[in-house]
Amino acid sequence: MADPRALFADHLRAVCSGAEEALRTSAERGAPFDGILLHSGSAATYHAQDRPVDFQPVPHFARFAPLRAPDQLIALRPGARPRLVRTIPRDFWYEPAEEPNHPFREHFETLEVGSLAEAELELGELSRFAYVGSDPDLARRVGIDPQAIEPEPLLALLDWQRSLKTRYEIECIREAARLAGLGHAAALGCAAERASERQIHAAYLAEAGLLERDTPYTHIVAWDDRSAVLHYGTKRTAPPDPGRTFLIDAGATAHGYASDVTRTHAWPGAHSVFAAALLALESLQRELVARIRPGLAYVELHEQAARGVCEILSSLGVLRVDADSAFERGIDYPFLPHGVGHHLGLQAHDVAGDQAEPTGGRRAPLPRFPYLRTTRELAPGQVVTVEPGLYFIPMLLEPHREGPDRNCFAWDLIDALYPCGGIRIEDDVAVTRDGHEDLSRPFVPGSL
Repeated sequence: MADPRALFADHLRAVCSGAEEALRTSAERGAPFDGILLHSGSAATYHAQDRPVDFQPVPHFARFAPLRAPDQLIALRPGARPRLVRTIPRDFWYEPAEEPNHPFREHFETLEVGSLAEAELELGELSRFAYVGSDPDLARRVGIDPQAIEPEPLLALLDWQRSLKTRYEIECIREAARLAGLGHAAALGCAAERASERQIHAAYLAEAGLLERDTPYTHIVAWDDRSAVLHYGTKRTAPPDPGRTFLIDAGATAHGYASDVTRTHAWPGAHSVFAAALLALESLQRELVARIRPGLAYVELHEQAARGVCEILSSLGVLRVDADSAFERGIDYPFLPHGVGHHLGLQAHDVAGDQAEPTGGRRAPLPRFPYLRTTRELAPGQVVTVEPGLYFIPMLLEPHREGPDRNCFAWDLIDALYPCGGIRIEDDVAVTRDGHEDLSRPFVPGSL
């Protein structure tokens, strides 16, 4: 593995060059700016409380500097060294934000101030700048026109650029996958001892060296039927009963970049059809990953996943029709009610997966797959997840019990499979010039 920090200088040159290109294109489209003010975001408290909301930096800022603190500002002017104004409050109530072990500082003209008001004075008047951040009032206070607050012609270009990762970013995601691998191994060991969901999650965090706030999304740690709740987050304290099937969807962050990895496991005593479906979905997921290459339309990958799920269900007797008939009837949906993947980067669900072109617009999903997050063709530099699923969800299946397709389902078998929950297998994959690279599978073995 390469140390991402050693690649940061090239990364910053690339993203600064991209920002200059975005400014030129924005000007050609009638929105000229002298530069961009990037803001990490402002601190906030919960409504009617003094409890702080856990701070997450604005992703466009985080692409330039791995700082997780409010009111950090970067002023970008074409041809000039980027200027970083760091707000470090003089405060005894809260500890200062942790200083990252990262060489980003040497690449900026840096100034430290004690308050946001001082930062605004240092920035001066920026009336011809665009603002990218979450605090329009700050933008107005430094003279930025309201029309220049996250202007669409500029933001679309920056979003598109974020979807094409530098080598630094890919190595950050790889490191995040390595940390996730440590956590998944610890979680699997705990699950083998039939620990509670909360104990398993605690073991994951401890082994990966993470706090809850360091995770890129709310982790899913689910025994048995709860694995059919797609965003289950409760983490029960009681030991599992019966504890025969287990799903964990958990990632990590490295220098602000996310990994997103899911595994499903079945122990002796699990329903034999569920165990066979798990093995078949593992094989299908590997086939899907093998197809990743530049030029592939992601909707094709989803269709293959949907058809593959129909084939599994038909071959195991869960459906009483052949796979082609099931797919044509749309019977894949109640078993696979989400898209087969999404873009990954500074956010677990990263930007521009459905963007039509660099200058904006949306490429809507096909009516057949309205829930698909990624509709673009794949290109070198993108990082995507590949996560087919197969679930037994009463809410989605029960309406078919009396519907026109009711005879397509083996209802006695489905009733027996409801307590097993669901299966999802997910890896993080980089698109390369001539194919793909699986970033997570080397660190997280396949499902049991």
